[in-house]
Amino acid sequence: MKFGLFILIGIVLGYIVKWIVNWLAIDNFMMSRKNFFLEAVGAIMVTWSAVNLGIEEAIIFSIIALTLAGISVIDFHTFEIPLIFIIIGVVASIAGILLKVILLSSAFWGIFVGALIPMAIMLILWSITKRQGMGYGDIQLGIILGAWLGPMRMALTLFGASLLSLLAWLGVSIFKGFDKDRAIPLGPFLSVVGIGIYIGSFYYPKLFHLFMLY
Repeated sequence: MKFGLFILIGIVLGYIVKWIVNWLAIDNFMMSRKNFFLEAVGAIMVTWSAVNLGIEEAIIFSIIALTLAGISVIDFHTFEIPLIFIIIGVVASIAGILLKVILLSSAFWGIFVGALIPMAIMLILWSITKRQGMGYGDIQLGIILGAWLGPMRMALTLFGASLLSLLAWLGVSIFKGFDKDRAIPLGPFLSVVGIGIYIGSFYYPKLFHLFMLY
């Protein structure tokens, strides 16, 4: 009975995120009514968090995870990260701090790692190569992930997302031909790896304790 309720709540939240995606219609991108990807993500994330986490942490996890899912869908298709999802993620992070689900010190240093360091790297690369490398939307996404994950898990997320995006770029280049100007959206990789790191730290706390700052 509880599982059914959790799944239903996840489906509803996923549908709301899809409605926002279609309402934004960035570059005329809209998800089909027959595309239930976000509803499925919502059902999985809400059910997992409700079963494994405390109520406050489960709520924050579900909101941020679904926010990341919405960001991933839009960024994958349009190379844009809408401000409304950034705002939702920031509000959820602040709520997590107030509810003591997220430690303030961890959030501060996580933001430093997730946003300020990538911004510095982006500016250095731009001054040398005149290529941006990362978008400002990715920097804003780093604020959400950094506050949520903390500094060391955020560092692992940056590394994992960069590695996966490089492998994706190489894979696309193999099938479609090499193009040094081909862009790969980083947002989906940051989101997937970030959620994976969070869940991984739940199941393997002793291992991830080495990468956390409390």
